[in-house]
Amino acid sequence: MMMIRCGALFLPLVLIACSGGGGEAGNNAQGDASAVVEEAPDNLQDDPVNSVVPIGNTASALPAATPVTSIPVAFQGRWGMVPNDCDPKMDYAAKGLMTVTADRLRFYESRATISDAKQAGTVLTATLSFSGEGQTWQQQARMTLLDDGKTLVRDGTGEGMEGGPFRYSKCPEVAA
Repeated sequence: MMMIRCGALFLPLVLIACSGGGGEAGNNAQGDASAVVEEAPDNLQDDPVNSVVPIGNTASALPAATPVTSIPVAFQGRWGMVPNDCDPKMDYAAKGLMTVTADRLRFYESRATISDAKQAGTVLTATLSFSGEGQTWQQQARMTLLDDGKTLVRDGTGEGMEGGPFRYSKCPEVAA
């Protein structure tokens, strides 16, 4: 009987000792004053997918933005947010489909024309003038081609950009 009582008294002490006591260094970041936080290098750019992409060590590695009068061919075509957006038989329900031509962008319920467009490598910036459902609005947009032109990311400022950036995949060419 005495052994059971001793064991019952001893067990809580063993548990307290094994738990580390709490509050002391261990995995507590506040207790370790030697923790080092490194600054991000200056040669990184945020990717719209929240990953970091190196862009080189000098500013000269980035092409200068040049004005363009139409949307470059690399940006043109059908772009879908989900696979069904690219299925021509599903156009009636393709809410994530964006069709880009030389002078406009077409969405499910709106259209946009471009002005003040500039291209720097795989990045196109422009003012988009939208109309749809009896309304008009503008956006300052940036479209970036990734994955050798297979992915397009559209972001910017203005009405309708809430919830962005918007990521699209290039739809396969449809036989006529």
